[in-house]
Amino acid sequence: MIKNFHKILFISTIAVFVILLIQTLWHPINFRPLKGVTVKTEMPRLTFKSYKNNTFQSQFEKYNKENFGFREWTFRMYNQYIWSCYDKTNAFVVTEGKEGYLYEKEFVRDHYESLMYNHTDDTTVMKDLFETEALRLWKVQELLKEHDIHIFVNLIPGKDVIYPEYLPEDTYTRPDGIHAYDYYKPRFDELGINHIDNVTYFQDIKDKVDYPLFPKTGTHWSNIAATHAFDSIIRYMEVLGNRNILNVELSEMYPDKTRQPDDDLEQLLNIIFKLRPNTNYYTDVDVIPDSTAVKPKLITIGDSYFWTISYNIPLTKIFEEATYWYYNSTIYFDKRNNSTKDINFARELMSADYIMLNYCTVQLYDLGSKFLPKALVYLCYDDEERNNKIEELINEMKNNEEWSKSIEKKAKKQNKSIEDVMRDDATYMVYQQPETCFDDLKGYKLPTSRNESLLNLSDPDSFEYKVEEVINEISLNEEWLNSIKEKAEKNGVDLKTQIRNDAIWMVKQRSKNK
Repeated sequence: MIKNFHKILFISTIAVFVILLIQTLWHPINFRPLKGVTVKTEMPRLTFKSYKNNTFQSQFEKYNKENFGFREWTFRMYNQYIWSCYDKTNAFVVTEGKEGYLYEKEFVRDHYESLMYNHTDDTTVMKDLFETEALRLWKVQELLKEHDIHIFVNLIPGKDVIYPEYLPEDTYTRPDGIHAYDYYKPRFDELGINHIDNVTYFQDIKDKVDYPLFPKTGTHWSNIAATHAFDSIIRYMEVLGNRNILNVELSEMYPDKTRQPDDDLEQLLNIIFKLRPNTNYYTDVDVIPDSTAVKPKLITIGDSYFWTISYNIPLTKIFEEATYWYYNSTIYFDKRNNSTKDINFARELMSADYIMLNYCTVQLYDLGSKFLPKALVYLCYDDEERNNKIEELINEMKNNEEWSKSIEKKAKKQNKSIEDVMRDDATYMVYQQPETCFDDLKGYKLPTSRNESLLNLSDPDSFEYKVEEVINEISLNEEWLNSIKEKAEKNGVDLKTQIRNDAIWMVKQRSKNK
């Protein structure tokens, strides 16, 4: 009997290891992926060098930790255990409040302390940073208005602002600092900056509406709250730009199974059994036909709260284009561009009818995500003036002994050439600290400088406008784009230069054939 037991135990052990090996190598059983941001580790390549310097071993160990069989199931089992038994979680960004409400930790911290501490410990310094950004926004707003382009801020509350009664206990020790919304809201009113204050509005309607403004297990505003809010945004845009825009009609609300992102914090827990959230409500959206309405171009720059709008509003039916510059970095809903690094900034700026800065209270500390200083410089100075200023700054660096030494240290630390670091720093100063480079941008007055070349980008008859149109055609035509890539390699030039050269040639040919 004991002998048979040992055989069964031995065979079972071997079977477990074989099954684990099979799952590790081929993954025949598909598990639901773990939620959260992860950086995928690639299988390292074994070479004599990587083996000798021990990089292969360390990378292979890391790869195995992320790819062993039944990893997802194992993690969920453990996470369920610590959640059910100890009310703890491995999800770093999630914390549990009262009555089962989940919060993102940054929102809790901002409520009790202030995220200003991510930038400075000094409230005076933080106020100066807020003031600089508010002034930039006002100047950009007034300069864009000259081109019939309208920029506005959509102020969105965080979950902590609407449901503070369910927050976990205050465990923060630093004194309450200044909050971005508390500074910006009155300043926007004083400067006449276009904005929609959903923070105050949501606080006012919290006890009047019969649906949750924020889901119990999510961090973003609820789908139905975002849908109702965007209905108001469209009407605001109509008044702001004096345009008739297609409006939406919302159906009666109805309960339904939870949709993305109403349970996004729960998803990050990576547990086996679902929590029991409050009932979530939804509404269907229809666009009201109107033959007199226009379809403007909207650029949205901001945080992840816009995703909830995009899930519910048929943006392509209302707008000619509705691109989303996620934190002014990755671009979504744009067939031509994937990143703000790749765009013709001036052209995108001038082709917009509306620009919406869409930020919740926690993300307001980085209002515009570096868009505003760059836009201000482009609106006031042309390519030649900006490039001349960069060269002027580089010369100053070379002629200033102390500045040169600091550049040398930075170049050594970054493993880059001194010339590259100088150019990077000068470029950063021009586009992100323009007030230190151009006297006309300082202070509380509207700049007198104007980038006259921008007029060519908004004039359909101008040569530059036509070139940009052809560049757009090329980016949307895969076959054409591939042929230009081959030409660029053959000519030894970068792709952007070759595309522009071909576009210029095409515009000239079309002009000859007319």
